[in-house]
Amino acid sequence: MDARLTEEQRRVQETAREFIDSEGGIELARRQLEGDDEVINELWGKLADLDYTAITVPLEYDGFGEGMVYLAALLETAGRYALPGPLPETAAVAVPLLTELGTEEQKSRYLPAIADGEVRMSVAAYDDATEPLPEGIRMRAERRESDDGAEFRMDGTKTLVPYGGDVDAVVVVARTRDARGYEGVSLFAIETDREAVEARRMDSLDWTRPVYELVFDDLTVGEEALLGPLHGGGTALSNAMERFTVAAMAMLTGAADRAVDRSVEHGNEREQYGYPIGRFQAVKHRIADMWLDMQSARSLVYYAAWALDNEKPDAGRAAAATKVFAADRLHRVFGDDIWNHGGMGFTWDHDAHIHLKQAKGWRNFLGSPEAYRERLLEARLAAESE
Repeated sequence: MDARLTEEQRRVQETAREFIDSEGGIELARRQLEGDDEVINELWGKLADLDYTAITVPLEYDGFGEGMVYLAALLETAGRYALPGPLPETAAVAVPLLTELGTEEQKSRYLPAIADGEVRMSVAAYDDATEPLPEGIRMRAERRESDDGAEFRMDGTKTLVPYGGDVDAVVVVARTRDARGYEGVSLFAIETDREAVEARRMDSLDWTRPVYELVFDDLTVGEEALLGPLHGGGTALSNAMERFTVAAMAMLTGAADRAVDRSVEHGNEREQYGYPIGRFQAVKHRIADMWLDMQSARSLVYYAAWALDNEKPDAGRAAAATKVFAADRLHRVFGDDIWNHGGMGFTWDHDAHIHLKQAKGWRNFLGSPEAYRERLLEARLAAESE
C-alpha cells in the first residue's frame, strides 16, 4: 500500500479544517456539552452542502463511492474538534450495510437521501451494555405471516445507540433464530419516528456523543424493513463493526494530534524559572512520547482502513490491532496533555477534558482493548493450527 494520502484526500482535510474553524471549531462540541442539540441539525446541513455526507455513498446513488481511507482522512480532521454528529455511524456503518445488503428499493430510498443530508442513521446492536458483541445481541424479531405477507414483531430495549434520538433511522440488530455468536442475526432498517419506538437519553461521560436507549413497544415491521437475508446479517454486521472501530479510532487520532499541538503550544508559552517549560526534559520527553503514540495510531488506522477497502485477509486483525493500541495509548496521550497543562488542564474551560472524556467513552464501546487482544490471540492460534 501507498501510506501517503492522495492530493484529494489532503485537500479534503484542509477544507474540512477551514470549514470547522469558520464554524467555531471545538465550540461546536461545547454547544453540545451545554445541551444545545440543535447544533447537530445545523451542522449536518452544512456537512451535506460540502458533500461530506456523500463520501461513502455509491456513485449511482448520488455519492462519491469512496471507502474507509477517504473517510478516515475526513474523520481525523473532525476528531481534532470532537465534532458532533453521527457521521461515523452513517458513513462507516449504515451506508456500507445498505450498499451490500439492501434491495434496490431500500437503496433508492435511503442512499440518495443520506448523500443529500436528508437522512442520518445509526446502529442499534446492544441489548446488554455489560456484554460485548455478539453476546450483547439478545432481542428477538419474531416472524409471523399476515394477510399482507411476512411481518416481524420486536419488543424490548436496545441500549448504547449513538445519537439514537437524533437520527432519522437506525439499523436494528435482532435474533431471528436460536444460535450463538453472529449466527441467526438479522438486520432491519427502521425509522425512529414510529409510534412504537421511544428514544431515551442515557447518562454518559462523553456528552459530545450522546447515547440512547431505544424502546420498542410491540413494533411490527414488514419484510421491506429486512436488510439482507433472514438469519444472515451477522457477517455483514461484524464487518460493519470493524469499520466503525476504525472510524472511531480515526477521530481519536485527530484528537490526539490536537492534544500534541496543544501541549507544544503551552510548552513554548508557559515559563517557569525564566524558561519555557517545554525546554525541561520531563515535559519535552512526555510530549515526544505523545507524538510517537499519535503517529503510531495514525499508521494503524490507515493500514486498517486500506485493508478493509481492499478486503485483505488481515483486515479484521488490523482493525483489532488498531483498537488495542489506539484505545489505550491515545487515552494516555490525553492524560499527558492535561498533565502538561497543570491545574488548568482539569478545568471545564480548557479543551483537554473534552478529548479525554471522548477517549474514555470510546475505549470500551464495541469491545474493550482486552477483548480485542483476545481476538488477536485467537486469530494467531487459529492461523498456527492450519
